[in-house]
Amino acid sequence: MMDLPNRVANSAGSGIGRLISLATADAAENMAIDQSILDSVSISGVPVLRFYQWSEPTLSMGYFQRFRTRSEHAASFPIRCVRRATGGGAIVHDQELTYSICLPVAPGKAWVRDTLYQQTHQAIADALACFGVHAVPFRLSGACIRTKEENSRFLCFQRRTEEDLVVSGYKVLGSAQRKTRTAVLQHGSLLIHASRYAPELPGIGELQSFSIPVQQLIEKIVTNLSAGLHLDWNEDELTDHEKQMASKISQERFTNAAWTMRR
Repeated sequence: MMDLPNRVANSAGSGIGRLISLATADAAENMAIDQSILDSVSISGVPVLRFYQWSEPTLSMGYFQRFRTRSEHAASFPIRCVRRATGGGAIVHDQELTYSICLPVAPGKAWVRDTLYQQTHQAIADALACFGVHAVPFRLSGACIRTKEENSRFLCFQRRTEEDLVVSGYKVLGSAQRKTRTAVLQHGSLLIHASRYAPELPGIGELQSFSIPVQQLIEKIVTNLSAGLHLDWNEDELTDHEKQMASKISQERFTNAAWTMRR
């Protein structure tokens, strides 16, 4: 089976991707931009890497979660809620860094989900190591035992899968994917500090007793992903078409109560 870097290079052709610089937006806009980029990459075949934060504390629920289960987490009641297009548990987006990466996939080619998780999470782990943070995949943590009860918890960061990054036994990075016929979107959250809307989840700052400069961390991640995926990332902006599509998707889906409460 062809490895991920070769599949990306063969699909993208040039080995050049677009890097969308760190930006802050609200819940619906962030989710709509990710969807717009997925649609764009499905057509263009050009990889896109994006980093973003949230203009206000937000709870994002996984696509398959029941909306009524929000009652299981009282601390996040006061904040805005959005439903992602990807699966997994709920995430409190507050004191964290979110990334999304979208890659073309050759039609008809087999897709190994864990390969992209491993590539991106290793790039982030290596970037964290530059700041003295030892983060490892849960499967290598020496405590890779999961229970049925843990996997059903409401919050994503109280669940652990093999590729999640852990620091001192606590999960600090989790990701989720959505795939179309010709592209895959993966986005994930890195807990920089604990949020008062999820105080039970320590971030890197609490676990290591120091803060990481986010922009410098991003630069390290980009460098690592360039080497790991054999892609050069050129700084770019969202196209007018991507912005227009994101606005349309936001209105139709992510600001729509019927979408949020659909399950």
